[in-house]
Amino acid sequence: MHITESFAVLTPLRHSQKMTLELPMHIAQCSSKTALVLTAALFSTLTTANLASDRANYQQALTAFNAENTAQADKLTASLRGYPLHPYLEAKQLRRDIDSNSDTKVADFLERYPNAPFARDLQTTRLNHLHKTQQWSKFHSAWQQKPLSSAKYRCQAAFADLKLGKRKAAFTQAAQLWNVGSSQHDACDPLFKVWMQAGNPSAELARERFWKAADARNLRLARYLEKLLKRKADKQDAALFFKASANPESVFEEKQLKKRNVHHGSIAAYAIRKIARKDIYKAADLWLDMRPKLTIEPRKAYNLNRYFAMRFAKGYRKNAAQVLDQLDPGFADDKISEWKIRLALAEQNWDRSLTLIGQLPASLQNSSRWLYWKEVLKQRVNPRYTPNFAGVRQDRSFYGFLTSEITGAPYQLHYEAAGITEQEKASFAQRADIARMRELLANEQVYEARREWNAMASKASKRDIQTASHVVYGWGWYDQAIRGASKIKAWNDLDIRFPVAHKPLFDKWSQDRNIDITWPISIARQESAYDRYAKSHAGAQGLMQLMPATAKATAKKHKVPYKKRAELFEPDTNIALGTAYLAEMLKLFDGNRVYATAAYNAGPHRVKQWLAARGELPLDAWIETIPFDETRNYVQNVLSFAVIYDVRNQRKPSLLSTAEEALLALNGSARVETRYD
Repeated sequence: MHITESFAVLTPLRHSQKMTLELPMHIAQCSSKTALVLTAALFSTLTTANLASDRANYQQALTAFNAENTAQADKLTASLRGYPLHPYLEAKQLRRDIDSNSDTKVADFLERYPNAPFARDLQTTRLNHLHKTQQWSKFHSAWQQKPLSSAKYRCQAAFADLKLGKRKAAFTQAAQLWNVGSSQHDACDPLFKVWMQAGNPSAELARERFWKAADARNLRLARYLEKLLKRKADKQDAALFFKASANPESVFEEKQLKKRNVHHGSIAAYAIRKIARKDIYKAADLWLDMRPKLTIEPRKAYNLNRYFAMRFAKGYRKNAAQVLDQLDPGFADDKISEWKIRLALAEQNWDRSLTLIGQLPASLQNSSRWLYWKEVLKQRVNPRYTPNFAGVRQDRSFYGFLTSEITGAPYQLHYEAAGITEQEKASFAQRADIARMRELLANEQVYEARREWNAMASKASKRDIQTASHVVYGWGWYDQAIRGASKIKAWNDLDIRFPVAHKPLFDKWSQDRNIDITWPISIARQESAYDRYAKSHAGAQGLMQLMPATAKATAKKHKVPYKKRAELFEPDTNIALGTAYLAEMLKLFDGNRVYATAAYNAGPHRVKQWLAARGELPLDAWIETIPFDETRNYVQNVLSFAVIYDVRNQRKPSLLSTAEEALLALNGSARVETRYD
């Protein structure tokens, strides 16, 4: 069992954003002589004396290309032939001169760099040029050399085939490209025009695409496709779908829905979802009534069962337990099954909770989560029972660490050294793509460096990805090392999974805020994996993922200099504000790190609501019944990460404080209701 990885969404990082590389702690803290040797090994492929000059010339070349200063750009490019990023400049030349270059020259370049990100950029320029100039034979050859996955270029390739007389192949591609639930790129229009003039689509294909558009809720496209339907029955079904869209309840009147018609099942599912937006109880009753009366695709039935189950369970709505039992009486859906248990835990119905755990499939019953609760519940049902946590505490997980703490057993980290030697890393770092990656980072082109990583990882073995992860860890590119380990599930490679970046800043601000240093470090590890430029869909930014509004209020309250959002990408500012906000949450929730951690993720207003609704629960039950999956995992991960960091840094580890541990279900003490105003 491993602790779940989750990361903030990465926004594209352009070369205007600076990434400062830092040496790992084990290098930074060694003697200057040793550090020099280790650092030199990282740059063995480059002549150190020329490196600064090459980087400066590379930046000047980029400026010249952007300014369309051809002579200067070409002169600088020629001077950088031995520099790892020379191919980027060469690709810029080829793209700039695409009108005058021979296609053979471009093809030769792509042959040398088939998988590089800049090769894809060049290929898009090449294909656009050949399509624009109607060089269909060359387009076909170029496409054969390096096909691209986007619909735009697939349509252009099929159109080129059409122009070359390969009508059958072109029409086969046209049918596949047309038959999707969304509108295709405008580049597909010429291909589709010829294809449709030939009598396409067939009645069957038109019906198929209509329902794909309907399933995607693309009503505008569905209206267009309705006109292409040829069969009377298909037109009637389409009309019924639009009736459901306008007035969802009306389709359940006068027995309009037929059991044998699978599309009527889709219409019913669509209508019920629309009704649920206004009246979840009415919609759920309707679903449970209509479900056995209609033919519904298994995927749609599964999704609707899950939808209602989560709406009822996570909202702790009345009769939620009964609704979940009706939705999934056979325990077929693991997530619904687990929420049945959480609802019982929230009611402190220990007998039912224990019975429900026994209904889980063996794989879930044997997870550390439910093994823990099974033993705790046995003790709550029968106070004479002595829980046996032997099967739980072997896990490197929240519940594994919790049982170790309860029983006084050592925490099991299951660390396994990767066994990658310094020589292996030095040799791997000499690869052209790895050298390019390193120089892109040095030139503050983090987005391009990540593209290089993705290209490398798409073709690499697990061992190569692990080696690459250790190499970039040595550069201080910690977030990519963590993601590399996660990609290949190298869960026991704790050396690269749990680095400590910006430790002096965490030391400084943790002491200033009077909080334990491991806590904000674990928050940053969970929030951003130490990617200082991480940005979530919600807008949270930086190492500790602060919302700009929260940052502004916190800065004002704690007198931290802060003027604009971009400053949240600066480690000092981000950590200063993040630790201040953490300290606020800790004070707000009377020193309880569990509640404070949940509040940092979900907001204090939500935690107050959850405590008002279920604050009488034992602390472990309260955590398990947090309605947001993300926040539940977040709390458990942050607390677990703190244990890992403490053990690895030879500090006294503790998952929970003594006061927090006293609130566990196993201790059986009644909770005292507390208000957090």
